[in-house]
Amino acid sequence: MRSRGLQLVIDARPRGPSGPLAVEPMLGRPLLARLLEQAVPLASQDRPIAVHAREEEHAMLRGLVAESAPGRAILATGPPQAGAAVLRTDRLYDAGRLRRALRRGHDVESAVVWRLDQGRSLAAAEEELKRRLTYQPLGRFWAFGLARAVAEALAPTWVRPNMITLAAASLMLAASAVVAVGGPSPYLAAATAVMLALALVLDTADGRLARLQGTNSPFGRWLDQVLDELSDMALHAAIAWSAYTSTGNVGWLLLGMAYPSGKYLFVMQSLGGEDLERTIAVDAQAPRPSASRDRRSFWKPVRKLAEMAGHADIRWHAWIVLAAIGRLDLALITYAAYFPLRAFAGGLRKAVAHV
Repeated sequence: MRSRGLQLVIDARPRGPSGPLAVEPMLGRPLLARLLEQAVPLASQDRPIAVHAREEEHAMLRGLVAESAPGRAILATGPPQAGAAVLRTDRLYDAGRLRRALRRGHDVESAVVWRLDQGRSLAAAEEELKRRLTYQPLGRFWAFGLARAVAEALAPTWVRPNMITLAAASLMLAASAVVAVGGPSPYLAAATAVMLALALVLDTADGRLARLQGTNSPFGRWLDQVLDELSDMALHAAIAWSAYTSTGNVGWLLLGMAYPSGKYLFVMQSLGGEDLERTIAVDAQAPRPSASRDRRSFWKPVRKLAEMAGHADIRWHAWIVLAAIGRLDLALITYAAYFPLRAFAGGLRKAVAHV
């Protein structure tokens, strides 16, 4: 819903250690591009979005503004006018909260989820944005509510988040053991699905509990990531072993080896290309031919769909459903191919953008 009569503007004047924050990449895209993406659906159709920037930086931002909001935004100098709803490039905003704030006439600061003007690093802001963009597209409908109830019940107790993390991993490993040696039993299939579902709830609850108790720590985040990967690998290894022992087909063992290899390759090409992604993001400031923009707009939903297929929450729900029907082998087949293909596509995209 657009806010009629309300002038929506962007203040692109805030600066960071290396220059204007507007061009700093966040998950591979400039901060200003992300703000414009949020602002365009909310702004009045009869008023352009004014992007206020220092005059000497207009040349730097012109191409970025034209590409991110063609025909919907203009560059301006000086401070934003009084009474306008001002989005700032030193803020990260929650899209839903921003929409509600504008609809109800509230201050847009109520939609801020991260501030870059308080000594917080861009890297930390990127992690927060990644968490919010990818947080439980399916689990939020059921697991998050249960996890919140668990966390609120445990908040005043001696139970700490790392204990919940270990409990979630224990359930995952127990489910993997059942898959590996349990055999084709509908009762064991149901038990496996239940353990996977409980593990998802606990894996969600540990972070919530840490925030409620104020016990967030780098070690806790590290432990959660390591145990998540251990559980992932253990489950797929168990699937491969179970399929091999029931069929005698050595191809299942090869798939069991292909899965961790493909995932490792995908993670390494993603992490190893961070500097290149930053270069690509800054290069996006330059105007692009319309044909190039058309190709990008065509592939954007395809890329988002591919990324969603590999989302941890989507995969976890696939495990639960496939475990319940006794077809976890389909998860191994799918993702043993998925991660190598994602690695190849990511490398190809970087190579084409860099040429």
